[in-house]
Amino acid sequence: MNEKINILLVDDRPEGLVTLEAVLTDPEYRLVKAGSGLEALSQVLNHDFAVILMDVQMPAMDGFETAAMIKRREKSKYIPIVFLTAINKDDHFVSRGYSVGAVDYVFKPFDSYALQSKVAVFVDLYKKEKQIKEQAEVLRDIERRERLRLISELENEGRKRYQNLADAIPQIVFRLNNSGAIEYANQHWQVYSGNLAKGSINGGWERFIHSEDIARIKKNWEVALQSQVGFEAECRFRRGQDGEFRWHLLRVAPEFSAISEVQTWIGFATEIHEHKLVQQELLKAKKIAEVANETKSRFLANMSHEIRTPLGAILGFSELLLDKETDAATKSKTVSAIRRNGILLSKVIDEILDLSKVEAGKLDIEITQIGVIELLNDINVSMDLLAKSKKLNLKFNIEKQIPTRIFSNAVRLQQIVVNVIGNAIKFSSEGRVDVGISFEPAIAGGPGFLCIGVQDSGPGLNSEQIKNLFQPFVQVDSSLTREHGGTGLGLALSKKLAVALGGDITVKTSKPRKGCHFIIRVATGDVEGIEFTESLQGDEKMSEDQSSEKKSLAGFKLLLVEDSPDNQVFVSRFLEMEGAQVDIADNGRIGVDKALKKNYDLVLMDIQMPELDGYGALKKLRSLGFEKPVVALTAHGLLEERNRCLDLGFSGHLPKPVNRLGLIQEVRNIVFRKSIAPQTKVQNICVHNDGEMQQELET
Repeated sequence: MNEKINILLVDDRPEGLVTLEAVLTDPEYRLVKAGSGLEALSQVLNHDFAVILMDVQMPAMDGFETAAMIKRREKSKYIPIVFLTAINKDDHFVSRGYSVGAVDYVFKPFDSYALQSKVAVFVDLYKKEKQIKEQAEVLRDIERRERLRLISELENEGRKRYQNLADAIPQIVFRLNNSGAIEYANQHWQVYSGNLAKGSINGGWERFIHSEDIARIKKNWEVALQSQVGFEAECRFRRGQDGEFRWHLLRVAPEFSAISEVQTWIGFATEIHEHKLVQQELLKAKKIAEVANETKSRFLANMSHEIRTPLGAILGFSELLLDKETDAATKSKTVSAIRRNGILLSKVIDEILDLSKVEAGKLDIEITQIGVIELLNDINVSMDLLAKSKKLNLKFNIEKQIPTRIFSNAVRLQQIVVNVIGNAIKFSSEGRVDVGISFEPAIAGGPGFLCIGVQDSGPGLNSEQIKNLFQPFVQVDSSLTREHGGTGLGLALSKKLAVALGGDITVKTSKPRKGCHFIIRVATGDVEGIEFTESLQGDEKMSEDQSSEKKSLAGFKLLLVEDSPDNQVFVSRFLEMEGAQVDIADNGRIGVDKALKKNYDLVLMDIQMPELDGYGALKKLRSLGFEKPVVALTAHGLLEERNRCLDLGFSGHLPKPVNRLGLIQEVRNIVFRKSIAPQTKVQNICVHNDGEMQQELET
């Protein structure tokens, strides 16, 4: 078993073979390449393969014909064949592949990890099969040799020598009469069976075998008596020392008299318990892989739908805007539809990125002091519009006094609450959605919790649905005709985020046709000295900053360094609406030249640009003495990208797609030299897949 495992790669395109070689890099593999069907047949004649990866589209003889030829040959008919194709994916085409003997279909471009895993399964099965065959052959050889020796010893030296030999064999050896009673058992059986051995001689074997195996072994025994031919079977023998049933390979063969009549039956039993367990684990792993593959396929189909739906709407409404006959009122509605679908598409992408971050093993969250009342009121306003569109009554109510400020992450907390309330609204066709807010004080040195209960009037969930509710890629209704949309990621991501914030999401109650009651709990941090309230009514007075927000950038000169014409248009327009004077540079090199020639108050710098990227442009500006603030403008929105930009010297970081209010606020904060109060505590919490959290406190 130390020799390399042969894997046949069949593709008429050299680049295809090179791709497969790059994926299958395990040193245990010996990759044999064939550039055509005929060459593949030649290799099959000369080698034994664990699996064949074969392209379907080939000249002269395609993959189907080649597979059919391979399956006709007795020696190669059981080699698993995996078809690779990038062209035909319809059911008829796939069915044809399975009809000629394929065990799987992989569509190009394929997932390298998935292909490696599939090949590894077939290689492992091949190794186990080969090992079992070798062991079986050894056992057969031992059986043949030992039978000859036993017969010789019985004939030449009598029963004593026969027993000594049987006792020396590290296998269970016994002799049965035609009624099935044990007449003799060797020493190995005495040791294995312990106290059971005392009653085994002249007794039946049924009481030593597992109850689930008895019927099958009895049937084999009856057939053997009638045909006077031995049999082979796997069964479990009870071990005397602990009563454990362990798997054995049982072989029973007849002993003939001089007149060719069966006198007795000789049995051999070799323990294969560990090998059997490995085999069962492989079958279990295969089933799990099949279920995971099916779940992945359903998720990808659903994700394609969820992305293409708003994307199609955006493209369609864009065409309407280009129509010269479209009136102003229709154009206004069209722009609103484009924005609505753009937000929806952005939400889908954000969920995918967030969950990918969690699944990768690390999610970074900043913990700061946040205003609870302002956050809840913002959520109430935004979700009330959605509730009213479905004629639902959305009500927020403080059930117990809550702190007005807590230590948490406003963005992630809002994401959690919006997801849960959004689900409640989505699945409620009538009635109301009640949101109850309360506070759980700290107990015995533990954290306090802000609790948000969401009670809907939807169809409710059964126990099986609740069990899978927070699993990623799993939806209550996965059919193509499902009533409600969604990616199946929202609740799974929300639960992970709630855990990251020191809490959890649970289903408190759920009754069919009576709705669900979800409980969101997040840790509040130290709330000593913080004001508590029983009302969600905030201060309605407008601050000086708010009253002066209109045209808040009047008189400021800004430089936008951005290579995308579309981004140039709307970002500059957002800034000009606030009174700023905006110049534009198409790449980093031009941006550096303009920044050095004109006295700008701030530079907005895209990161990924031709000629000179944002990092290089910033480095060059700083080296030439440019000291004005430079804000990174990038589609890379993950926290580590933000930290990298700040570490490299950027004054701020704005992720794309750009939100107008967020853009204006960031620019105002920087140009007016606003900063976080020095007493604000910030925690970086890294959440890992094993559920543990590492915290770093900064001031």
